[in-house]
Amino acid sequence: MEVRSNPAKKPARLKDALERSQRDLEDFFENGAVGLHWVASDGSILRVNQAELDLLGYTREEYVGRHIAEFHADKPAIDDILARLTRGEKLDKYEARLKAKDGSIKHVLISSNVHFHDGQFINTRCFTLDVTDLKKAETALRESEQRLRATHERAFAGIAEVDLQGRFLRANARFCEITGYSADELPNLSFGSITHPEDAGSDMDKFAALVSGQTDTYQTEKRFLRPDGTAIWVAVSASIVRDDLSQPLYGIRVVQDITELKRAQARQKLLLDELNHRVKNMLATVQSVAMQTRRRATDLDGFTQAFEGRLMALNRAHELLTREIGTGVLLRDLVLETVAPYETAAGERFRLRGPEIRLGSEVAVTLAMALHELTTNAAKYGALSTPHGCISIEWWNPAPDSLTIDWAETGGPPVVRPTRRGFGSDLIERGLARQFGGTAILDFNKAGLRCHIACMLPQRDDGIA
Repeated sequence: MEVRSNPAKKPARLKDALERSQRDLEDFFENGAVGLHWVASDGSILRVNQAELDLLGYTREEYVGRHIAEFHADKPAIDDILARLTRGEKLDKYEARLKAKDGSIKHVLISSNVHFHDGQFINTRCFTLDVTDLKKAETALRESEQRLRATHERAFAGIAEVDLQGRFLRANARFCEITGYSADELPNLSFGSITHPEDAGSDMDKFAALVSGQTDTYQTEKRFLRPDGTAIWVAVSASIVRDDLSQPLYGIRVVQDITELKRAQARQKLLLDELNHRVKNMLATVQSVAMQTRRRATDLDGFTQAFEGRLMALNRAHELLTREIGTGVLLRDLVLETVAPYETAAGERFRLRGPEIRLGSEVAVTLAMALHELTTNAAKYGALSTPHGCISIEWWNPAPDSLTIDWAETGGPPVVRPTRRGFGSDLIERGLARQFGGTAILDFNKAGLRCHIACMLPQRDDGIA
């Protein structure tokens, strides 16, 4: 039996399908989550859905019928877009900035599809996707990266990133300045390869513990070797960056140059050691002077006068050394300090000549005592006991580690050799020899006392005699 379709029902079904399609399209247009609007060939807005109105804050009456350029923050771009759409171009996801009713700017991506009929531009249908929050996040991320980059580059400390084997990945300008290597040279090196061999092992062990997760950070002090071979001291603060699964990605090392601090610490130790050394020597010297002065004194007044004079000589020497602690004292300053009480305003009693020679504490104290004895003797019996007497003091270095001093008096009374040896003679002739392996010869020349001193200059750790 043949079944035939009813031709009259076909148009009805097509009409129903078309109506359903139109209803679906209207529902999609009006209730879609993405903003939609239609724009006529002259740029006026024909239709808009609720999602776009909600995005911009306008009512349908405020939006439809107005030129699309009124809602764009970048009006010159609209003319170009309309021209391209008129030519039939399909524009997919171009960026635009739309002005909301409250004055805010919405960043959107717009995709436009042109509708033509019989070659005539009818309208363009645009999808509007709000990306304002994304743009804000991108801007915040970019600004954060810029701030981080600026901080990284301008930081007072050196900052470097290294891989898990300690090879440099990147470093800031300060790190390059500290180490002496350029940003192009460092990626060919590791922090271990520029570390002083005596310090490398400890740092590498700590870094291995950091990578393995045994510790989160560590601090250490060590020496870097610059390209010219010089060593610098640095304080290192090391940490590790890990991923979401706590797997190590790379290390961060913050470095500060502490070379000057280390030098200051070494200098401080040297000064403390020298101070302790001086105090011990001074006490031993005072004890020796007291015993020798008492042994040769004939009465209490004589002992007091001689002992006080010798203590003042010691005091002047130590005052000089204290002013220049750690650097020693100039021989000329020591001589001037000793003879100052006997010099005239015109400076005619003493003639000094010699190069700049810096003395350490042991030599300075002993020479100060010897010069004091010579000066005191001259004031009592020699050139300084007369109005017109004068003394010539000359010194020089026959060799870098030796010193020679000549003392010559003129214009005093005739010199008479003493009948007994005093403390001054013993200090001058025997003290220098006993302490420094030198010699001191007193020549009781009738025209004036002569003294020839020759001694070695012991070298200290600071390089000062």
